[in-house]
Amino acid sequence: MKTVVGYYDWESNEKSVSDQNFFVHCSGRYRLVHKERFATERPSGSNNYQLLYIADGKARFLIHDKLHILEKGHCVLYRPIDAQYYYYFLEDHPDIYWVHFSCKEDNLFFEKTGWGSGNIYYVGMHNAYVQLFDAMILELQLKQPYFEEQLQFLIQELMLKMGRNQIRERTIFESYNREVEDAIRMFHLEPERDFTIKEFARERGLNYYRFIDNFTHYAGVSPRQYIINLRMMIAKDLLLNSSFQIAEVARLIGYGNALYFSRLFKKNIGVSPTEYRQQIRI
Repeated sequence: MKTVVGYYDWESNEKSVSDQNFFVHCSGRYRLVHKERFATERPSGSNNYQLLYIADGKARFLIHDKLHILEKGHCVLYRPIDAQYYYYFLEDHPDIYWVHFSCKEDNLFFEKTGWGSGNIYYVGMHNAYVQLFDAMILELQLKQPYFEEQLQFLIQELMLKMGRNQIRERTIFESYNREVEDAIRMFHLEPERDFTIKEFARERGLNYYRFIDNFTHYAGVSPRQYIINLRMMIAKDLLLNSSFQIAEVARLIGYGNALYFSRLFKKNIGVSPTEYRQQIRI
């Protein structure tokens, strides 16, 4: 394991505590290189706060008897005496930054900056986080004049940036979820319409690739495949009515080319429209 750490002093570790507004005890970076597994298990937790940020790869956290596999961009905040169980595996390529710090009990900083109840937060991936962690590690190693004061600024700046980005990421996620729901509603209202996903995203000021990813996560399939699945479902219903020709069925669900429709139907349903119609008559 590649390890870079800095301590206020050798006594200043996860057991240390301070009554200052903010006090950084130690900070570091862990990155598995050869070791297959690294585990931390503290049933009684620590006397201070610990913040862990996943800069790359994945890490596994057991919180309230539930295992969470967190990817890069997530962080975990342990409060004093929170049980701590977390695990790194070489196959997950974890690159983790961490810091132990104390603050006054009546400090309203957490509440004001988005660090309410809970342990897990998505703060996104930003170089500024890494730079601030590296700066704290260096301050703890060099201990230049006024390094304690500088550490106070650095830890607060880190948590402010993460708190701000929590709100930003959450707002974007909620916005994209609403857009996914709007898209699905529109697909069902006009399944025959010639939808262009790029135009849909552009008209709403969305990032095309992010919208595709979010739609796929939300619906289980891409927007294009969702439309195809919807059209095939409608086509199966229309084929129950023998008065519709194959070309009419194709046109009614948005395909002007009956041959293309037949090929697409067979690819998704497993049989051609004609064979499907024959099967349902048996």
